Amino acid sequence: MQGLEESSAVLRAWAVDQALPLWATAGFDPKTGRFREALDLDGVPLLDVPTRLIVQSRQIFSYALAAERKWFSGAVEIVERAYEALVRDYYRPDGKAGWVYSVHADGRIGDARRDLYSHAFALLAISSYIRATGRREALALADETLAFIDRDMHAPNSGGYIEALPQAEGPRRQNPHMHLFEAFLSLWSVTREGRFLARAGEMFALFSSRFFRASSGTLGEYFDNALHPAAGAAGDIVEPGHHSEWVWLLRWFEHETGRFVQPYIDRLYAHAARHGYDSAGLMVDEVLIDGTHRLPSHRTWPMTEAIKANVAEARAGRVAAADKAGELATLLFERFFKPAHPGGWMDRLDANGGPAASTMPSSTLYHVLCAVDELDRFVVAPST
Repeated sequence: MQGLEESSAVLRAWAVDQALPLWATAGFDPKTGRFREALDLDGVPLLDVPTRLIVQSRQIFSYALAAERKWFSGAVEIVERAYEALVRDYYRPDGKAGWVYSVHADGRIGDARRDLYSHAFALLAISSYIRATGRREALALADETLAFIDRDMHAPNSGGYIEALPQAEGPRRQNPHMHLFEAFLSLWSVTREGRFLARAGEMFALFSSRFFRASSGTLGEYFDNALHPAAGAAGDIVEPGHHSEWVWLLRWFEHETGRFVQPYIDRLYAHAARHGYDSAGLMVDEVLIDGTHRLPSHRTWPMTEAIKANVAEARAGRVAAADKAGELATLLFERFFKPAHPGGWMDRLDANGGPAASTMPSSTLYHVLCAVDELDRFVVAPST
């Protein structure tokens, strides 16, 4: 526990003293109220790339969390500015229902697709805005968003939702549905309105009936239009980071509903623990069902999700999970944060653990702060 407390304190200090100030200054444009898409490795904003809806949404989540934890003075004001820009620039700017995928620096639409993954994060941003400001009138926008995806993106013959409008060739993914699960749990937590918990239950049913594979204890990533595993190698791809993310989400769902989810958690956790790390203890990006490392590079975000999963499991009483969370937290700081610009990260390491990123994407802060939050809460109150 002492090692976990030390690593948690280091990450918390890094987040409060370096990361949150960096992304509120270099990472935020006060003229437009929008967050930057990315910074270069010296902490300079990239100005010539469109900014995505998911970046704005995730950063709103991040600063709403910072406001709740009192980690950054002025966090609520940033949330308010960014939320105003989010609705102004991304919601129906072309007069059509739904949220556009990206906009240019001058506010012109960059990509007008209606992307399911992005809509899930728009819902999370709405929930985060309500949490930070108490303004429940924003729920009307959540309802409009849900009405759009139910009407125009629902896949009635298979369950779940299509990837995007207009539709394009390619596999369907579990990932957008996982983040809808997260958004519904967040909306429930903020509002205590049972309809959002019921929707979370629908996503759990989709997970248990379509995405989870009982024969191997794994989570599929790619599917055909009927939500059967995708043909060829794509159907065998497993992401240990998503195994970890589901473990954390399932524990949250269990806490809110009392549903019995232990068998799913045990299988997902075991596969990630057995096959998801390299010899240095870094989580790899992709493996196959049989455990073969398909993509042996290392992103920042799977490390943070592994921390969250192990904290959740430590809280649930899993032996050695707290020690594992501490080891991962130390590796995250030493390998991804410490070599980078203060407050930033090396977002990808190659198979040998060397730097393999040319930018620092803003979207990573959402993962990082959530892991810091989980660690910090656990150190203070391990049993809650």
